[in-house]
Amino acid sequence: MLDLIIKALPIFLAIVPLFVWLDKAKRFTHRRKFYLERLTAVTEYIENYYGKDKEKIEKDCAAQALVCSEKVGYLEVDYVIKEYPQRFFIMIKKLVTARHMVDTTLDDGKIALTAKSSKQSYKKKRWVLVGCYFSSMIIIESNNLLVFLMNKLGLVTLQVDAWVLLAGTIVSLVIGIFVALISGLLFLSVDALIEIYDDLKVQHVPRD
Repeated sequence: MLDLIIKALPIFLAIVPLFVWLDKAKRFTHRRKFYLERLTAVTEYIENYYGKDKEKIEKDCAAQALVCSEKVGYLEVDYVIKEYPQRFFIMIKKLVTARHMVDTTLDDGKIALTAKSSKQSYKKKRWVLVGCYFSSMIIIESNNLLVFLMNKLGLVTLQVDAWVLLAGTIVSLVIGIFVALISGLLFLSVDALIEIYDDLKVQHVPRD
């Protein structure tokens, strides 16, 4: 059973990005009722909170209710409304995805988004993450590859207990899945940041 899982897992990991893409497209289908409800929510926020002098906690709660996320506050919402209102929900969703890579500053009443690396640097990191994701398949199969190489090199005389092989398989499986999950999640964040970098005028501010 475990051997079947090991053999099927690389195929599963290879098609996961496709399912993620399909799910993303599905969530933005044209449903009239859904968009009308969003229009009502945006109108209410703009009329009652956008640019209004109210308590920060009240504006933050209203902003989080509008975008259904606690990862942003009124500063980020107001900024996206100002900079990219025509695709507000798409942009705010990408900002939420990349939130831990973006800082928000308020200086003399002006809101700014900053990142610690340039757009080109993030593009390079995205390719590194792609490599890490697909390398997880090699890691998962590493135990079987090692046994195969030992047989090819004539090292079959080295007797290894079955429990050692099983332990090696489980370890490589756990490490492979961990690498796939981490690199996949980081890829989504970096990819979202690249897409909003120019549109939301993200500034590169190196950090010590």
